[in-house]
Amino acid sequence: MAGAENTEKPVFSLRLLVDKKKNKVVLAEAGKEFVDVLFSFLTLPMGTVVRLFENYQKKNQKAEATVIGCFNNLYKSVLDIGTAIFMKEACKDMLLYPRSVKENQRKQLKLNIDDIEVLKYYTCPTEHSWGLYSNFCSSRCPCGKLMTKEYKTSHGVAYGEIFVSHKPLFTITDNLKVGFTSISLTLKTLKVSGYSDVDQLHEMHVDVDHEKVLDLLKCIFSSDTPLTDVFLTKERPCVISKVLNMPNLEESGGVVQSNIVMSVSVFTRKQDKKVLYIESEKDFVDLLFTFLVLPLNSAWKLAGSNLVLGCINNLCESFNSLSSIEGSNAFNSRCVLPWYYSCQQPLLDVCYAERDKDLSLATYPYTHKPMDPRCDKTAEVGVCSGFVKRGTTFMVSDDLTIKPMDLSSTICSLKKWNMDLDDIEEQVINISKAEAIRLLRASFVTSTALNTVFESLLQKKPKEEKV
Repeated sequence: MAGAENTEKPVFSLRLLVDKKKNKVVLAEAGKEFVDVLFSFLTLPMGTVVRLFENYQKKNQKAEATVIGCFNNLYKSVLDIGTAIFMKEACKDMLLYPRSVKENQRKQLKLNIDDIEVLKYYTCPTEHSWGLYSNFCSSRCPCGKLMTKEYKTSHGVAYGEIFVSHKPLFTITDNLKVGFTSISLTLKTLKVSGYSDVDQLHEMHVDVDHEKVLDLLKCIFSSDTPLTDVFLTKERPCVISKVLNMPNLEESGGVVQSNIVMSVSVFTRKQDKKVLYIESEKDFVDLLFTFLVLPLNSAWKLAGSNLVLGCINNLCESFNSLSSIEGSNAFNSRCVLPWYYSCQQPLLDVCYAERDKDLSLATYPYTHKPMDPRCDKTAEVGVCSGFVKRGTTFMVSDDLTIKPMDLSSTICSLKKWNMDLDDIEEQVINISKAEAIRLLRASFVTSTALNTVFESLLQKKPKEEKV
């Protein structure tokens, strides 16, 4: 599913205003093409972000792995789980190479770091193709054959504005606040940064290639000064690790209400109620895997407005501010996913794009209907949902590593914990929209998501008084 390696390496030119004494970027000036690339970070699905970081680490063995909370473990879980556990073979590809409703905009970028192939259309290679097409070559026709016959369509890309309008120049602060270049903005930025004059500031020009853009993407998760880190100090913060103080949901964007709940079994250590693992079925695992297909800006909004991590919030607020000034609707206020990512119990506040249209292919006298990659037939609403098969039981670890439950995995976990069986107890808890949002928040900033989220739900036994 990955696209071809980019060999041309398009280059941007940035003008930096640098404090050489402090070895710090005060502000940068860039054109629309570079700013569009910055804002495109917000449209990348979280699974794509993880894949880009891991591919970079594989090519650069000396580089430290970039870890985003529990997202890397979720991605690796999809990678490790056998194809037979998923509803269809294509479900695994859908999660490892998530599609986005913003792919057309990213195609227009001068430098697109997303390595996914352009959207393609496949039918069954047999003469009788059932009149179906799929965007995944790992989909199977009802006849049993893989849908590997590719067809070109007349769908083109509408060129024009991508994320920001054709303004000549933009000013970018070191912590990635972006605005239209103006004298007033420059003066304000300098004053806020503590400068009463510009005597100690110097101009510097730098070129930006594919690797530098990827470094910037890494830094927005873990640094308050990504421009300085990438262009001056060459430091690349990698591991995102924070102690997460879970606020009340009212603080993170309003009261969350939902009638939908799912039940899971939580296994804890008796003495301190530490969560060892969760035993669950399809719905909870589908919820966790949905985290991988959420675009960064949508995942960030869903997680709550007061979550602080690197410069993501500054980038989101800058885009919203520029969009408001221009009357743009490049980002919807709600999270929109392709229609084939729907789940039966959607605890997160997401909506789905309309089903793809029927396609007319030149070599066939009839139209082709879109096939749900999770089903054997056409994309009828409600027929299929989620990603893994119903009836399979899963073990979910504290760091959101997910494995199908079997005797081997159970024994292995018991040995790892090195505990008496009598010290383990089970509780059944209900998970609603509130817990789903907390899990998403925790997934960004901690490797102990289950204990972070469910500690308050587990009834703590009062200590026995000594007689």
